[in-house]
Amino acid sequence: MAYVLNRFKDLRFRHKLILSYLIVSLIPLLMLGAFSYAQASRFLIRQAEQNLDGSIGQLATTINYRAEQHESIINSITQNVVFKQIFVANNGDFPLLYRDYVDPFFSNILDFNKDLLQISVFTDNPNILRGEYILPLELLANMRWDGSGLRASATQWNLVNGKLFAARPFEDGRAEAEGRKPALLFLSIDADGMFQGLEDLQADAYGVRIVDRQGRTLMTKLVNAEGKEWNANDGVLSITKDIPLTGWKLMIDTPKWSLAVNANSIVGATLLIAVVCLLILLLIIGLFSKGFVKPIVNLNKKMLIVETGNLKVDVGSVSKDEIGQLTNRFGNMLANINRLIEEVYQSKITQKEAELRALQTQINPHFLYNTLSIINWKALEIDAMEISQLTHSVSRFYRTVLNKGRSIIAVANELENASAYMEIQLVMHDHNFDFVCEVEEELLQYDMIHLVFQPVLENALEHGIDRLRKGSRRGRIVLRGYSAGGDMEFSISDNGPGIEPEVAGEILNTASTAGYGLKNVHDRIQLRFGPPYGVRIAGEPDRGTTVYLRFPKYRAAGSAE
Repeated sequence: MAYVLNRFKDLRFRHKLILSYLIVSLIPLLMLGAFSYAQASRFLIRQAEQNLDGSIGQLATTINYRAEQHESIINSITQNVVFKQIFVANNGDFPLLYRDYVDPFFSNILDFNKDLLQISVFTDNPNILRGEYILPLELLANMRWDGSGLRASATQWNLVNGKLFAARPFEDGRAEAEGRKPALLFLSIDADGMFQGLEDLQADAYGVRIVDRQGRTLMTKLVNAEGKEWNANDGVLSITKDIPLTGWKLMIDTPKWSLAVNANSIVGATLLIAVVCLLILLLIIGLFSKGFVKPIVNLNKKMLIVETGNLKVDVGSVSKDEIGQLTNRFGNMLANINRLIEEVYQSKITQKEAELRALQTQINPHFLYNTLSIINWKALEIDAMEISQLTHSVSRFYRTVLNKGRSIIAVANELENASAYMEIQLVMHDHNFDFVCEVEEELLQYDMIHLVFQPVLENALEHGIDRLRKGSRRGRIVLRGYSAGGDMEFSISDNGPGIEPEVAGEILNTASTAGYGLKNVHDRIQLRFGPPYGVRIAGEPDRGTTVYLRFPKYRAAGSAE
């Protein structure tokens, strides 16, 4: 060490200046580069994880929705009076009932649900066996899955060798008393259609697993993994989402290297900037001495400020020499970094809107509206007013959901969407709860983010009304809208079992399955209007839950036309 110091003392001052400044400047440059790289890499990975988590959550929701569609078909058959007369009571003019009711009913279901491969009823009554729709119960013994252990009140789902089945026995108390097996409704479903979308996730390579309640793996699949070997030692991101209706879990494993492929460009840019800065420093130090020191000190101070994380530093110089150029280039670099940060922030908004548009474009509006119109006409033709009204509500709901692909909607149209959705839910819940909508007329002139009431209402139904104890009290959901200073605020309240305050505080901070809809709404509002706005949850056990949504009084450009 003494030898190095002695050699340094013997150097010419110019060389001392060059060497000293190189040492002093190289350290902060390397730290800034390492800090920028580490921060950018973590940000890219975190953003990719959030996007992937949101996509997987939406996919699990979509799969659950498809399962609910099949569940509704099962309910329409097992709870049908005529089918109970045939398969439970075993009375009536069966040939006539089969010709006029069973055969056309099952055929229509298969025609309108292309992902249904088979609908059959297995029974031990040999007098009613007919073709492919009504089969002998003994055939189940030759199948790989015989549906044993089924309860009449629940549908059992199973996935065997890539084939998806759903089955539910008819409620038949007499059969149980006599030691017989009740008639069994059996659906064979196209698994590819049910799990459509697994290969559209934004990751280079990932593995998909479907696991049942007992933890048994029903399906395993590698996607986009051809020629890309990876294992748990590579750092694997694992995401699990529940599919509530079936009791399954959707599990995705993907290597983290597939989420951060853009980090290499950050390394190259950081190294390039560092090399350019060092070259300029060498040129300037060679031309100046004492007059060169002061501007370098000032520049170094600002670089240290940036190094601490404060990128909003005004860096510039009126000087035309190399120090002035270096200062201005550093300022340009900061401006570019700040611009990139703003672009990344904007990209989050774009990503949310793109996900919503992608979901909307999956629905063919013309086909949907034509289909609903035919259903409505058929219902009116047979004087089924409740079906007609329900069809009209579904049409209103999807018309406002699609919103011509726009992410901004008038408050009045969003309220119409919420009302249509609740009309559908009232029918589905057999009108066992009340829905009240009270919104100040002044708010109807403003615009808001599209599709925010429906997830909150769905949450109030699922975690509030549906969890009321039978006979305790009649369910009630109230949607209110009112002015709050220069803003507008909406509240959605239910008189369900309520929520613990600490749980309410965690819902908006974690992307859990139970609160993902509320968190998604909260994030979309804050990304559009900023942190002062968003979602707030209040509630107490046994006192119900209230969700508050705050927006500015906002009118989108062109909304007056």
